Amino acid sequence: MWRIALRMLVGDRPKYLSLVCGLSFAVLLISQQGAIFLGLLVRSTGPLQNVTQPDLWVCDPFIKWISETRSLPEAALQRVRSVAGVEWAEPFFNVRATCDLPSGNARFVNVVGIDRTTMVGAPEITAGNLDDLRIPDAVFVEESAREKLEDIKIGEVLKLNDRRAVVVGFCRAKSGFDSPALIYTTFETALNYVPLGRNKLTYILVKAKPGVPVETVKQSINQLPNLAAFTPDEMRDRTMNFILIETGIGINFGITVLLGMVIGLAVSAAIFYQFTSENIRNYAVLKAMGVKKPAMIGMILMQSLWVGLIGFGVGVGVTSIFSILSRRPGTELAVIFPWWLMLGSLVGMLVCISCGAILSLQKVLRLEPGIVFK
Repeated sequence: MWRIALRMLVGDRPKYLSLVCGLSFAVLLISQQGAIFLGLLVRSTGPLQNVTQPDLWVCDPFIKWISETRSLPEAALQRVRSVAGVEWAEPFFNVRATCDLPSGNARFVNVVGIDRTTMVGAPEITAGNLDDLRIPDAVFVEESAREKLEDIKIGEVLKLNDRRAVVVGFCRAKSGFDSPALIYTTFETALNYVPLGRNKLTYILVKAKPGVPVETVKQSINQLPNLAAFTPDEMRDRTMNFILIETGIGINFGITVLLGMVIGLAVSAAIFYQFTSENIRNYAVLKAMGVKKPAMIGMILMQSLWVGLIGFGVGVGVTSIFSILSRRPGTELAVIFPWWLMLGSLVGMLVCISCGAILSLQKVLRLEPGIVFK
């Protein structure tokens, strides 16, 4: 019986392809928009994507997300270093600046300053030597930003807030939410490019001593006035919650995903029901020949599951290709496609195709075999 049901389904090529295309488009909308949304959430975490050495990020206690914080005084660095259980604490600078290009054009860049001694927070170097960063006015440019900076080359000079910056190499790092060009230098040099007054620290990166619980060190730092310590996961969650709650990004992507389910539901239910209606005489013949209701139900469910799985495979396949292309170095795409999002897309597809199957089942189960003689 299943073979007959499959031949009935595939035999009507136009409706069969319409069903597959409709479900593929629905799954594509659900999975792709969900993957882009997750990618944007991760990108919003900014330097958390690149700095992996510290156990704690120390900053102003009223921080909302990674890119919006008040600067700390330099005395805070010494107070944090004096906390029991701290192996090291290093400054981290992350502020916007105006970059004047050799052609006279200008654009905003993100200046990242790291400690010149330990180089904690340094990116992956792709051209040049990291030690050259200690040269006065030396900077490393993130390689994907070269095009944004008019294909800048090693040895050429930029101007950051009207101060000289010599490109000594290129690095690889992930950009932030709005994809600014990243420029790395030492903490002291970064202060020359972006003077902030008496409060000069954006963050303090802290590493706990071996054997000392991170939570213990965190609680000790939190007891210091006007300071708060967060683990990388806590800072990441705080940033993502800010993007979800205080911006419209979550709502916009949620509407798109819901639209994909509505489109898939409407298309699959309508076309599948129409397919069943046009083959109602075939079902009547089978019923007149003595085919029982359980067998008829199995035929309908097998047909719906067949087109559903094919549509799911096509939609998820396109999303996977899109996700693979987004992993190329320098790409502006932000896509993350975890297994649980694929599972969610499968559930969405099953909901869409189940509604169409239920409508068809009602028509077939209420069918009178005598219709074949009319």
